[in-house]
Amino acid sequence: MKVSTDKRIRLMSTAMMLTELPELELRKPHAHHFLYEGTMRHLAGRKRPELLNSLLKDGTAYYFLFTYAVNLSWPDLEPRSFPDYLYRYEPTLCTSELHLELRKLLASADLESLWESQKTGWEKLERDASTALENNRIEELLKDFFGDHERSLFFFPNPLFPELASLGAADKRCLYCIARYPGRSSQKWPYEPGVTLPDEKFGSFSDHPVWSRIVAFHEFCHPLIDPLITAKPELVEALRTSPFSCGVLSAFMDRYPSWEDMLAEFLIYAMTYAYLFHEFGEETAEIFHRTMEERSGFSGVRPMGEPLLRYLEEKKDGEYTNLFDYLPVMFNL
Repeated sequence: MKVSTDKRIRLMSTAMMLTELPELELRKPHAHHFLYEGTMRHLAGRKRPELLNSLLKDGTAYYFLFTYAVNLSWPDLEPRSFPDYLYRYEPTLCTSELHLELRKLLASADLESLWESQKTGWEKLERDASTALENNRIEELLKDFFGDHERSLFFFPNPLFPELASLGAADKRCLYCIARYPGRSSQKWPYEPGVTLPDEKFGSFSDHPVWSRIVAFHEFCHPLIDPLITAKPELVEALRTSPFSCGVLSAFMDRYPSWEDMLAEFLIYAMTYAYLFHEFGEETAEIFHRTMEERSGFSGVRPMGEPLLRYLEEKKDGEYTNLFDYLPVMFNL
């Protein structure tokens, strides 16, 4: 895994700062990173990017917009081939001229000069995140669950927009975790930084190594699990009618747009439990289980995560290729 402050991601984050979104985030009072504040001063008086603002109003997810961005060339910002799922879910975005709007903003706002003036701050961010992720086992566990995915992993420490959420992005060769800048440690869970209030000091990624790794693992899983779910519709349907799904998972169905989305999310929770168990031990994995139980009422993290510990042991003996080979066993099909 490499820590990188990719300029395409910076550009999309900066463009979003000119839309209506920052005003919505301010409904939850929070402090701004000094790179965020410097960028806002630099952008003062600039017009909104109308196409981007329109796409956001129409409900285009941040994840899709950042995936669009990392599939542009640099510095020309010409569209390359987008992932199949982006064409499937966001055909309007794929055929839009958003790249032209981004190209215009890059030049007219002289963002390269801004970034050069902020170089020390961005480099400090990269060093801090690198410290937080040093000697992690994320890539090892991803290969255990998904096989050899042949993607490079990039962690982007994001002090810009969105400030209150982390997300992922992907192209054919790379997976990206775009991690929000961490605040103070929350009292609810010592490994999760909360939102930094206006009168509080920021934390750092190196202050929160467990959280930083959870975010990275979680965001890298999404673009890897979605193609497997799409490729195995019969198995996914059989899982939907399994006793565990009907008895436990069905209670959460109204929170997700589809059964497939819910299955992906809860499998990622279970994989995160197994990952934490392997990297930090049972105590940290158990804290993650209790946190999810308290926050969302979902008590299935450990019951779903423990079978994956058995899967990881049995995979060493060559019994399975990837996680989806094991799901019929896990769900007692």
